[in-house]
Amino acid sequence: MKFDYRPDVDGLRAIAVIAVILFHFGVPGFPGGFVGVDIFFVISGYLITRLLVAEGRELSLVEFYGRRMRRILPAMLVVITLSLVAGWFLLLPGDYSSLGRSAAFSAAGLGNYYFLWNTGYFDREATLLPLLHLWSLGVEEQFYLVWPALLMAASRLPRGGQSPTIAAICLVAVASFSIALHLVAVDTKQAFYGPFSRAWELALGGLMVFVPPVGRRIASEAFGLLGLCLIAASIVWLSPSQPFPGLSALVPVIGAVSLIWPRSHSIPSDALSSWPLRLTGKISYSLYLWHWPILVFFRHYTGGAMPTAVEASALIAAAWLIAYLSWRFVEEPIRRLRPPPLRAIVAGVTAALVVGLGGNAVFEADGFTSRVAQNVEAMRSLDVMWNWPCPQMINIPELGSAFCGFGAPWDKAARHAVLWGDSHAEHLVPPLDEVGKAEDTAFFLYHACPAALGEGVHRDVPELPNYQESCTASRKAVVSMLRQRTDIDLVVLSSAWTSLAYTHIVADDGRQADKVLLLRDGLRSLIEEIDNPDRRIGIIGQVPGPGLDLTSCAVMRESGMLRRCSTEMDSERILRVWSPMVTALGSLAEEEGVFFVDPLKGMCRNRHCATYVNGEFIYRDGSHMRRNLKPETFAAIAQMMGLYRAAPAGDEQTRVSATNALRASTTNDISN
Repeated sequence: MKFDYRPDVDGLRAIAVIAVILFHFGVPGFPGGFVGVDIFFVISGYLITRLLVAEGRELSLVEFYGRRMRRILPAMLVVITLSLVAGWFLLLPGDYSSLGRSAAFSAAGLGNYYFLWNTGYFDREATLLPLLHLWSLGVEEQFYLVWPALLMAASRLPRGGQSPTIAAICLVAVASFSIALHLVAVDTKQAFYGPFSRAWELALGGLMVFVPPVGRRIASEAFGLLGLCLIAASIVWLSPSQPFPGLSALVPVIGAVSLIWPRSHSIPSDALSSWPLRLTGKISYSLYLWHWPILVFFRHYTGGAMPTAVEASALIAAAWLIAYLSWRFVEEPIRRLRPPPLRAIVAGVTAALVVGLGGNAVFEADGFTSRVAQNVEAMRSLDVMWNWPCPQMINIPELGSAFCGFGAPWDKAARHAVLWGDSHAEHLVPPLDEVGKAEDTAFFLYHACPAALGEGVHRDVPELPNYQESCTASRKAVVSMLRQRTDIDLVVLSSAWTSLAYTHIVADDGRQADKVLLLRDGLRSLIEEIDNPDRRIGIIGQVPGPGLDLTSCAVMRESGMLRRCSTEMDSERILRVWSPMVTALGSLAEEEGVFFVDPLKGMCRNRHCATYVNGEFIYRDGSHMRRNLKPETFAAIAQMMGLYRAAPAGDEQTRVSATNALRASTTNDISN
């Protein structure tokens, strides 16, 4: 069976890659541009199935995989290799180590699994991972491993003909779509990166090989227009916050299927076949490969900031030019080669192995820490900056577990306390450890949902379908424990209060209210539940955070590496944005008799928020403080924030020491 070249499919490729690029560069009006990847999946399923069916019983798996390697590996391995080179000059050792590991997985066709297992709240922000986009190639490569064998087996069933093949494709599509619907409800990350929840998109593309062509011109026009409208609608109306790839993925997929469906000439197909779209479609693979690392490395260079409109235009133009050169001098020459299939496979595997081992060497070398100055080596990675060895474990039978204890020894302390909150409570553990030691107070950390959530107020987190139930259960457990444990005479609540107010906070009863007020009401109801005449309750406001990752900027400036950024945060913005929540939390202190600690007062003196204390840069990322600072720095931070109010009982000598540390930190803040 012989198939003619379809220029409209190249035009559809161009639409897909343009949508992805506009989405990645944050161009307004394209929140659903990520569906370009789904369009690519449909196109790949169609083209690969068409090729396999055309070869029929003459299909050679060795020849098929030889062609796939010549098509996929050369440009991809060049991008991975040059990304490793760029990472040497632009990435922190921890980030460079992560890049090396992702390069090894991607070279092996397992990039999607690497990012499934290594993207999370405390990992580097996904949008700053240079090879993140290779997850989609991993899905396709895994599809290619199974699809030819499946079609070959179906075509050789006794009945013969195309019916068994069509039935097999339909079965795969239905099963995969069912898996996708299940996973978006229970594990959205697995649904996004997993091959089993994406195979239906490729299968539907493959199914188009077997449908009869659209014969009538009016039907061709209608299907073409429908396809364009569905794709445009998905690009404009979908957003990353929606569960995907579930039912919402049907819109772009059906749009792509409608455009791929063989037909006579029509206005939509002629438009897609235009020379600019056709050329962009031809280089779309290289353009997809190159645009993302170009954007990500630029963001690392600028300290995490997105490019301006002018910079974005220049970067996109550069990506297009590099992609053209990659297509002209890498893709096309190698595709035109006709080596024996087995030799092509051996060469491809060898090249992938060499690049993968190179990436793994970067990982094993821990990102080559020698590239950064010795005085900032403690900031070489996110994991290192978060490391803080827990001094003791405290068993709390009422909660059925043991928790990290800090401050004074639990069995000897005059007072016992619980620090309850999220990661923004966790980063306060080291300074509160200094407070607890000085004030003879033992703390344990209950790291769970923010305490304001779980009763009357919840946070809608699509990627965590069971989040509301989990928060409700954790809150009830702690309330029950506190009612039984009268020896716990201090409860300290800490979370990313201001950041929470900008997320999907909703009332359980559906009432519409300001999110700041909803969080305040959630805290008020909790305070009423755990109030006790012999117990103090305190709320610690959110620590001012720069919003951007200034840490790598601080490291690179000390190390003389490439950076265009500042270690100063936008203090005026922080004070303006934080103000409503500070007022709301302060009002609780007046109404409910709790104490409120506002870190802004000490950390943002004279409307300038400190980023250095005692000569140490104190931030781990855009919102968390480091947990591997020196003890005297933590003591100074505790004094600056006013954390000693949480357990006032220390001796005068401790106060003097803390005050002296604070004076030293103030001098260093000015000098830095």
